[in-house]
Amino acid sequence: MKTFDEELVKDRVNRFPFVKMMGMKLISCRGGASVMRCRVRQALKNSGGTLHGGVLGTLVDMSVATALRSALPLTSRMTTVEYKVNLLKPVSEGTITARGSVIRLGKTIAVGSTEIRNAAGDPVAFGSATFYILNVRSPGDSPGIMVATTGRSKPKIKPILKGES
Repeated sequence: MKTFDEELVKDRVNRFPFVKMMGMKLISCRGGASVMRCRVRQALKNSGGTLHGGVLGTLVDMSVATALRSALPLTSRMTTVEYKVNLLKPVSEGTITARGSVIRLGKTIAVGSTEIRNAAGDPVAFGSATFYILNVRSPGDSPGIMVATTGRSKPKIKPILKGES
């Protein structure tokens, strides 16, 4: 029987080229909640020397998405409909932590929120994200976040869920 595998999801997310490029890391995702971290570095700063707001927006989107992945049926896929971020305090160094959670999970729409704090624990941003739930995959297919891809070619479905052969 297929079950949610947090370690597998963390491994897949943390290997995504975009996540690596942004210096992000998924620390945990279970029960409709997730924790992600991002190391502030020069490449992510704006002309004012602080973390670019787009990085914080990406953390809102990713942390809600990974929280949602832990609460969805394994055969469901999702796509972002919109996200919003409020920037509270500039960040110029250290590591920030995003805690995402699912607020509402409906049949086709899900909403979540994220709070982002700096290394001292001060809130630096918060936001929300809305996702459209795609319940179109057959039970034998792998969930969208679990599909292994190689380059620009079509995804190669590999058995990666516990109990799948």
